[in-house]
Amino acid sequence: MALVRLPSLHRVPDGIEGRDPEFIRRTLPRLWLAFELYFRAEVDGFEHVPDEPVLFVGNHSGGASVPDTWLFLLAYNTYFTVEGRPMIGLAHRIITDTPLVGDLARRFGMVKAGPHRARELLDQGANVLVYPGGDVEALRPTRDRNRIVFDGRKGFLKLAHDAGVKIVPVVATGGQETMLIFNDGRRTAKALGFDKLLRVKSLPLTLSLPWGFLPGGLPNIPLPAKIRMQVLPPIDLRERYGDDPDWDAAYDYVTSTMQVALSSLGARSILPVLG
Repeated sequence: MALVRLPSLHRVPDGIEGRDPEFIRRTLPRLWLAFELYFRAEVDGFEHVPDEPVLFVGNHSGGASVPDTWLFLLAYNTYFTVEGRPMIGLAHRIITDTPLVGDLARRFGMVKAGPHRARELLDQGANVLVYPGGDVEALRPTRDRNRIVFDGRKGFLKLAHDAGVKIVPVVATGGQETMLIFNDGRRTAKALGFDKLLRVKSLPLTLSLPWGFLPGGLPNIPLPAKIRMQVLPPIDLRERYGDDPDWDAAYDYVTSTMQVALSSLGARSILPVLG
């Protein structure tokens, strides 16, 4: 199998113009097959996505490797084709700035998260994928693998409402079983100043390949856990809450809707990793 040559770091633009349809078209079949076989992937519900820009809102899992994020990108481009409406994912700078991985991420449509980035992308006609829980959720303890942990963050609600787009929730199970996480690590991150220096809010004790026991969520070789994903029907905040929403009520509605779906999806797993 021929190797794919990637340009050096920072050669790929950090924006919608960095998405490379030809590169995606060339590499998608092999990557999708690899992910589908390794994670025994099931992705359902794309028929719920309307033909207009939307804000995908997902639960985040798997530490820095975020296998379910990659899986969703691959599944989306497979279902809607590369020529369809582009989907751009907002990612932590640890992902977008990592050599080789960052270039791959940008070419597939990931951009560095930052103020106003999502609104700019929606205005350009793209679908946007966000994870309100960020690293706090991606590094939540394994015992909480089937819990939505958005940590009270409501910015995604205001973004969707102001931009006039619908929220399309996406829930996933299995990603948090690709490594073991023993605590939430918030006190450690704060004590070391990582929350300010690196915008990392969680530094838990983990067990992963090839690192073994180590504080943090470094990119790792994920265990072959079965990943299931479900795209839910869209939520129109303006239709439900009007021009001046009660943000707490909106937050509770979206997170509870996702929690019910996630719990149902998680109930289908008999054993961790094995699915």
